[in-house]
Amino acid sequence: MLANEPSVVLHGPRDHTLNQGTLEELTNSVTNLMEIDAVKKKTENALQQRLPAKLILDALNKGMRQIGQKYEEGEYFLSELIFAAEILKAGVDVLKPRLVEGDLKASGTIVVGTVKGDLHDLGKSLFVMFAGAAGFTIDDLGIDVPADTFVERITKVSADIVAMSALMSTTKSYMKDIIDACEKAGLRRKIKVIIGGASITDKFGEEIGADAAVTDAVKGAEICSQWMGHVEP
Repeated sequence: MLANEPSVVLHGPRDHTLNQGTLEELTNSVTNLMEIDAVKKKTENALQQRLPAKLILDALNKGMRQIGQKYEEGEYFLSELIFAAEILKAGVDVLKPRLVEGDLKASGTIVVGTVKGDLHDLGKSLFVMFAGAAGFTIDDLGIDVPADTFVERITKVSADIVAMSALMSTTKSYMKDIIDACEKAGLRRKIKVIIGGASITDKFGEEIGADAAVTDAVKGAEICSQWMGHVEP
């Protein structure tokens, strides 16, 4: 090559294969519940290869979806879900500088809370971790949250999604009060509503006018990502 001749950078099948291999390794590191430091290192490696932050986050989320499948099939249990959420958070933390730089925008804003009369927090907390790892901005209202507080926060943060949790069958009926309050305030058509909890069913969700009903946090975060166009259905 002559001294003044411009160098040529090739982007061919080998580059694509290398990139795909990096992303697959990252996905597998989440699915197989590798140590947090290992997941962080693989995320950093993907950034060093100049892969788009969106592709990297998609790879992390793919691992999350596979964890959800293993949980549904009984291969993983609650302890694995909790650890998986910490793994995802670690990977997303590595991506945060890119989020700030504008390489990747947050998926949207979710207002989440356990409804009035219910003091259970575990399912909601898991959802918050998984949705946060998926790139959402989370406004967590906590437990025993009345309808007017939901309405106030939805308006204040311009929420895209409202997530309600209730463990007990005696408290889940209050979810309809919250949906009705959103309707009265003129907010319902502007938001998606997802409900979750051990006693929640698709039929109940349809009856009260929710857009989705789930019984586990991973599925809930996945549905929210699909709504915002962050992952394919």
